[in-house]
Parts: sequence; structure tokens; C-alpha cells
Amino acid sequence: MFKDKQFIADIMRIALPITIQSVIMSLLSMADQLMVGQLGEVAIAAVGISAKLTSIVSVVLGGLAAGISIFCAQYWGKRDETSIRHLLGFGLLIGLLFAGALALLVGCLPRWAMSPFTTDETLLNEGAIYVQLLAWSYLPCMLTMMYSAVLRSTGQVKLPMYASTSAVVINVVLNYLLIFGHLGFPKLGLMGAAIATCLARSIEFLIILVAAYWQRHVVAFRHLGELFGMEAGLFRRFFATCLPIVMTELLWVLGESGYAVVYGRMGTDEIAAMTMTYPLQGLAIGLLCGLAGAASVLVGNRLGAGNFDGAIDYANKLIRIGVLFALAVGGLVALASPFYVALYGTSAEVQQMGQFCVLVFCGFLWVKVANMIVAGGVLNSGGDSKFVFAMESMATWLVGVPSGFLMAFYFELPVYWVYLVLSFEELVRLMVGYARVRSKKWVRSLVDDEPQAALAEA
Repeated sequence: MFKDKQFIADIMRIALPITIQSVIMSLLSMADQLMVGQLGEVAIAAVGISAKLTSIVSVVLGGLAAGISIFCAQYWGKRDETSIRHLLGFGLLIGLLFAGALALLVGCLPRWAMSPFTTDETLLNEGAIYVQLLAWSYLPCMLTMMYSAVLRSTGQVKLPMYASTSAVVINVVLNYLLIFGHLGFPKLGLMGAAIATCLARSIEFLIILVAAYWQRHVVAFRHLGELFGMEAGLFRRFFATCLPIVMTELLWVLGESGYAVVYGRMGTDEIAAMTMTYPLQGLAIGLLCGLAGAASVLVGNRLGAGNFDGAIDYANKLIRIGVLFALAVGGLVALASPFYVALYGTSAEVQQMGQFCVLVFCGFLWVKVANMIVAGGVLNSGGDSKFVFAMESMATWLVGVPSGFLMAFYFELPVYWVYLVLSFEELVRLMVGYARVRSKKWVRSLVDDEPQAALAEA
């Protein structure tokens, strides 16, 4: 694996910029939360609830973006720029309808949106304004995700990275000014954090848009007509592949929201403890998610070009390297966990609960990363989205969610034990997914009029 110079070069070219962008975005989230964390448990819990609401938007749109990326990667292998623009146009249209509707709903009814996660009136009152303002960041996030998906799948991975870097710097500076009222700015607390995030997300997209036109990337359409006119065969193939991906992501994020309901109903301290772990989780996953992105692009490029043996070879190597790096990152995060939780202005009890939750996460990190590469990268790159949908739904709703509710409300275990038990769904998912990879039934081209499967043994 490490002796294959072409493989390593491809990983560095695709995975490294995606990883850097993801790490930068995780640092943005961590900066947000550490600054807000100085305001106490209620503020941290409010950020945690808002993150779950935002994740419903980002994960579903991420599924749509993943479907677009799968097809764009294969069309880029054939150098079909017209179809790529049609895919971008379709993604923008669906994304606008979805993100716009949820922004309007959460923006107008913030307390209602928060109510499934908590019954704490103080949390509902103080968190509503943060949730309400942050809802308006859904639209620039959607635009960034759609454009970034196409840019990455066509090999243009640095532009989204540069835009994210700029967004982090802007967000951190605005947080410093608006949360605490430095340099003559008003001291807005949670409201300031929400305003900073909305502005940073908007500027991030503007950077991508301006640079794309300046450098004449494939996403730089000259008139709206170039975005529409998707031919019927492509639409059918895209819909058949993308719908299961979107439904998979939707059911997954609803499952994650179910877990948040469990933590929130256990108490404000419990959801604060779990919320403390989210930025660190995001940073660890961000360090490794570039491998899943690379799997989608590199395996998809080879499938689109008809190089089925090369696709299988890259898939296996990416899974192995992902597990190795995840074990190393998990160990480092575990060592850093006591220092990390001490940065929050919370009670010692909440800090201890947060540290135990981080340790549980570290123990399952290698499984999570393997699942990202297997399902999100390898299987979906060949259009095996229906199988992924069935696998993800089974693991989340037959294993994870029921065990979480049972451990929390019947056995009344501490939050870190609840998190440990429900995390076993990841192992179920990995066993099923890796067996599918070994079967080679996912190996097929999606860009022909009649998608062709590889002649591989089942």
C-alpha cells in the first residue's frame, strides 16, 4: 500500500485538501464552542441543540451533494462538462427548496424546533434566539456544499479549502468581537456567535463563487440555461442512485437527533457533556474524512473510465489506510481529552462526563472511519446506494436508537454508558458493509446509458 507511489500521490492530491478543509471547519466549530463555553452549561447545551438542527440540513444536503459528486466524478472521467453542469443545476434547485423551507421553519418557530430536545425552560428561552439567527446560515451552507461537491469531483479541491480557511479566520475574529464585546463592539453573547457564523458562511460561498468565475472552472456557467436540460436517462439514473443516499442520510441524522433527544431528556448537564465532545469528534473525523472523499472521487473516476480492477484495488487500500490512521488519531485524542474538557467553564462533574464520552468516541473511531470509507466512499461510488440505505437504516433504527432509549430510561445508566452501548451499531454496520465490498457487487459504471457492472465474482 505505502509502496504504491501513484496511490500515495493520488491520496495526497485529493484527500489532503479535503482533510485540511474539514479540519479547518472543525476548528471553526471548536472555536465557536470554546468561546460560548465560557458562558456556562445552558449556552453549551443551546449550541448542541442548534448543531443537531443544523445537522438535519447539512446531512441531507450532504447526501444530495454526495450523489452529485458520484456522477460528476464519473462524468469527469469522460470529460463531459455539460452533464456536470446539469447535475449542479439540479442540486442547486433541490437544495434551495429544502434549505429554504427549513430556514423559514426554524427561523420562525425556534422554540418549537428545540422542544423535542429539552424541557428546560431556561434553555428554551436563552437558546431560541441563537437557533433562530443560525437558521439563516442554512442557505449559504447549501450553496457551498453543492459547488464544493462538483469542484472536488473534478479535481479542484484547493478552492473549497481556501474558502473554508477564510471562513474560520472571519468567524473566530467576529466571535471574539461580538460574544464578549471587545474593541467597542456590543457584547451579544449567544446572539453574537450566531451572527458571526452566518456572516462567515456567507463570505465562504462568495469566495468560492468569485474564484470559480475568475479561474473559469466547470461550475462557472455563463447563463442559467447551462444548468438545466438534464437528459431523461441521466435523470433516471441520478434519481435512482441519489434518492437512497439522501434517504440514508436523512434516517441517519434523525437517528442522531434521537440520540440527542435521549441526552437532552436525561438533563441539561448530560446534553452539555455530550455537546462538549462534538467539536473534538468533528476534528478527529475531519482529519480522516479526506480518505472517504478520496474514495468517492478516485474509485468513481476509475469506474467511469472502465478500470474496474483499479477501482477495487484503490477501495481496499483506502479502507486499510483509514483504519491505521484512525487508530493513531484515536489514541492522540484520548491522551488530550482531560486537557480539552478543562477548557470549558463548567462544573467538574460535567467535565468528567464529557471526558468519558470522548474516550468512548476514541474507542470506536476506527470503526466510524472504516464505515465512512466503505459506505460513503466505496459502495456509493458504484451506485450501490440502495444497499447502503438498507444497511444504515437497519443499524441505526434496529440497534442504535432502541438501545439508547433502553439504556437511558429503563436501566438509567450515566450518559457515557448510554453512548457506549448505542455505539455498537457502528460495528454492525461495518461487518455488513465490508462483506458487501468483498462481494464486488458494487463495481459498476453509472455514466453509460445502461450502467455496466464489472465481471467480478460475487
